[in-house]
Amino acid sequence: MGAMAVDKNPTVLRQLRYGNMERVLEVLRRKGPSSRADVATATGLSRTTLSGIVGRLLADNVLLEESAPLDGARAGRGRPVHRLTLNPSSAQAVGIEMGRERLRVAIANAAHEVTASGGVHRPNRGSAREQADCALALLRDLAEREGIDLAGLSGVGIGTPGPGETTGGGTGPLGDAPGVPRHRQSVADRVAASLDVPVLADNNTRLAALGEAIWGAARGAGDALHVTLSYGVGGGLVAQGRLFRGAQGAAGEIGHISVDPEGARCWCGGHGCLEQAASVPALLRAAGRRSWSRFTEALAAGEERACAALERAACAVGRALAAACSTANPQRVVLGGEIAELGPLFLDPAEAAFRRYTAARVSRGVRFVPAALADRAGALGALALVFHESPLLAGYPTRGAAAPGVADGASAVAAS
Repeated sequence: MGAMAVDKNPTVLRQLRYGNMERVLEVLRRKGPSSRADVATATGLSRTTLSGIVGRLLADNVLLEESAPLDGARAGRGRPVHRLTLNPSSAQAVGIEMGRERLRVAIANAAHEVTASGGVHRPNRGSAREQADCALALLRDLAEREGIDLAGLSGVGIGTPGPGETTGGGTGPLGDAPGVPRHRQSVADRVAASLDVPVLADNNTRLAALGEAIWGAARGAGDALHVTLSYGVGGGLVAQGRLFRGAQGAAGEIGHISVDPEGARCWCGGHGCLEQAASVPALLRAAGRRSWSRFTEALAAGEERACAALERAACAVGRALAAACSTANPQRVVLGGEIAELGPLFLDPAEAAFRRYTAARVSRGVRFVPAALADRAGALGALALVFHESPLLAGYPTRGAAAPGVADGASAVAAS
């Protein structure tokens, strides 16, 4: 479940080039349109180095160079002044979330503004190659429709389901990265090979937690637990202002807390896991419904079997959250996914069960809130992983990628 980096040429020279490019881009983000001389002064780069970098960024359409208006004293004398500016129509980074039933892509420019996003409903059942190709097709279609140039793209973040270990990345044999899910590795390799850019891959629900912590319902909470209740159940933990992954990258895996020790064996190897009681497939089985839309219709009609199934699921979630919060002691619990989106019908009994099974000193300090970013959270979190600027990612393992967008400043992606 940890971050995985893939870089086709992770050489010192390549990392230096990305670092110098980012210094130039960061100056333009901070200062706005600037002359080459001003950029050279602000970055400390030599004229020769700056010229090469600017030439590359202009060729890739990341930057624009325009004549600056002259004041009266200088008009008509000497060479005209040109200013460099960020091209709002050029993509610098892409965030992709491959959920179990949906695929979503977000594109950000060099100013770290989200310029386009889109998604499709697509069950995550194909091969890694098929899923990667579907994501690439969605990205290219979105860029074409929105008039976005992908030539200057310099990094991609990807969220995929399932746990796994952190790796420094690379395109060598899969055995070189023990604990990394084969599917995640294959998807990352395919995207890196197709776009020829560094790729960072991580667990999708932890990236959703990152998105909510930076721009959404967990913003400002130094300690928060994010839970996604969808076709699977996953989570992410923010501890002391940082996205926390744990020793084996399994922190926040609330879906695999046992809520029924006598329950059926889960695919993870445990028994009676929360995911078997409070995921969309679990509710459909319990209510005897074949689709989520049919299940919600039954709830709206007050159908007894559906309502009882939801009540049991809410109680199971409350008990699991009681265990998690008694251990992690968060300020805020953020609940997202289709089940949480049912609103008070689910959230109220879940919170009641949580407070019933939690010590008062823990319970009093926890606030339950619905997720704010809906299905955009994972893709936005993937963008944040690429930019690696949020204090939440301090010390977060992304080694191995010559990751673009790494800056000492705190530019924010404008979630839109």
